[in-house]
Amino acid sequence: MKAKVYQFADGLRLVHLERTSTRAVAIGILTGAGSENETAENNGVSHFLEHMFFKGTKTRSSLDIVKEVDALGAQINAFTSKTSTCFYTFSIDEDGERCAEILSDLLFNSVFDNDELERERKVVLEEISMSDDDNADVCMETAGALYFGDNALARPILGTRETVNSLKREDLLRYIDENYCAETTVIAIIGNMSADRAKKIVEKYFEGRFRSISGRKWHDTAHVTEGSSKTIFKPIEQANIGLVFPSVSMTDKNYLAVNAGGYVFGGGMSSRLFAEVREKHGLAYSVYSYNSCYYDNGINAIYVGTNTKSALQAVEIVADIIDDVRKNGFTEEEFRRSIQQAKAAYILGQDSNGALMRFYSKWLLMADALVDFDDLIAKLDALSFDEFNDIYKQEFDRTKVSLAYVGREIKDDLYGAIKR
Repeated sequence: MKAKVYQFADGLRLVHLERTSTRAVAIGILTGAGSENETAENNGVSHFLEHMFFKGTKTRSSLDIVKEVDALGAQINAFTSKTSTCFYTFSIDEDGERCAEILSDLLFNSVFDNDELERERKVVLEEISMSDDDNADVCMETAGALYFGDNALARPILGTRETVNSLKREDLLRYIDENYCAETTVIAIIGNMSADRAKKIVEKYFEGRFRSISGRKWHDTAHVTEGSSKTIFKPIEQANIGLVFPSVSMTDKNYLAVNAGGYVFGGGMSSRLFAEVREKHGLAYSVYSYNSCYYDNGINAIYVGTNTKSALQAVEIVADIIDDVRKNGFTEEEFRRSIQQAKAAYILGQDSNGALMRFYSKWLLMADALVDFDDLIAKLDALSFDEFNDIYKQEFDRTKVSLAYVGREIKDDLYGAIKR
């Protein structure tokens, strides 16, 4: 069976896929309220709210919520991204409606008690501290912020200590009122549940309960970068290097080819980055690349964890790899491998209700598209070797790179090495 989309009178959408081969069901509510929708003053409010929705409703305490879910043997959780916030449950099929009711209770009946808010503020501040202690995370967050500059995508999902400390209950309620709306919310129900039952659950627990804000401006805006660099000196052993380049958006016609090319450029142990920087030269334990794609923006990022003495050489090798790919492209063997890896990732991802829930809801919310896996596979199979290389040769424009370095003080010009 294929997934289908149902739209309700208030603008809310349901994406549903019945899977009778399983006794499980995943329910996700994905709403377009992430860090890109925040201001400099309330940065971190999306993530703070994600925490606070679990801190008690009119009829359930925070302990009641988790005890009730645990009693079902189910799972409940949430996550915040640059573009959205997602609340979800995994359960056996017979408990799907009960889980939907709990999610509805969290979203529409949370009380945001001030005492709970102050306790959870401490938790979020600890989460920021934990992130600050992860030097690779600091490096890549800094590189991304440099790249996006004054664009809202530069803001950290967690916010800062200053902004989190300043958030008040009324700030949270105002943000919900302005950003949690039916038109930019998708509910995904994947698993052993019929379409009729899924629609009735949405009608009963969610339809008409979100605000309607037709025409709300919530997508990221296109950003043009000129590149820059920043060094953060810390008394640590490893030298962390992050590089961020412009890439395609998730709605770009070349998205599939760029995503596939990432596997052989820096996505695994057989990739160019891994083979050269780690295996051939022994300069890094961790080295990889990844794409982050948004509605109207995209980046291709590289991370290298090395040491101060090897940092310059590592950047020079990365620059050489980029130059070779942009000039000569990939080999036919790499092309075949990248297509196969991309196809396998899509096909194997279909084994998980949770992965399908995240996949379908993200694409429907962000790109207004119900993506069909068979169509994705067919498009990948239709890519020719020359077309694939022509597309990927446009990646990693070194004239527009942003670089972040986190580690002990060094004198080497890393930015000059990548911009040469």
